[in-house]
Amino acid sequence: MKVLAVEISSDAGSLALVEDGGVVASVPMDARQRRSQGLFDAGGALLSGAGWGWEALGAFAVGRGPGSYTGLRVSLTAACGWALPQNKSVWTVSSGAALAAEILAEKTEMMSVVVWGDARRGQIWAGRFEREPLHLLRQTGAWRLLPAELRGREWPDAHWIEPGRVPQAEWVGRLFFAGGPSEERQPIYLHPPVIVPPRFDAEGRPRILGS
Repeated sequence: MKVLAVEISSDAGSLALVEDGGVVASVPMDARQRRSQGLFDAGGALLSGAGWGWEALGAFAVGRGPGSYTGLRVSLTAACGWALPQNKSVWTVSSGAALAAEILAEKTEMMSVVVWGDARRGQIWAGRFEREPLHLLRQTGAWRLLPAELRGREWPDAHWIEPGRVPQAEWVGRLFFAGGPSEERQPIYLHPPVIVPPRFDAEGRPRILGS
């Protein structure tokens, strides 16, 4: 089977063509620049370069975060649009799982890893993964929002990834061929809520700033 994998949960996005578990081609994508149009252009160019047509694809594999809500929304929407004409499947996995799988493949002595990212306002998001022979890895610590000072202190038995590492589309594709179930087609978006004070008081009068 031929699969187009998409991963733009970060500004340093990427796309990859994966066939029967092997990476055929991949391309980086600066997701800060016109995300929607850039994604469609990059997908078409990648397929053309490999000599594949859209009809050759059997499925689409998409990383669903955590990360940039705009990037996740665009990638999921694009994959569903590409899949619709021929009713092809859209398979999703957390972008964190893709990064964890890559780290565990690099560090064969390692058994568990924590993927994390900046959630802003002094917090981080984090999730823990362990090796699993059948599907490469499994998540053993649910996604959590934590104070930034707890980085490396929560789940102290696991390796925390180095700052600056981002998920790659080829590992989204590799996890597809590892045979795990698809996750839901919704972005994983982990950021502290923004609380906006009400504009009016209980009696309907405009509130004065600081009152």
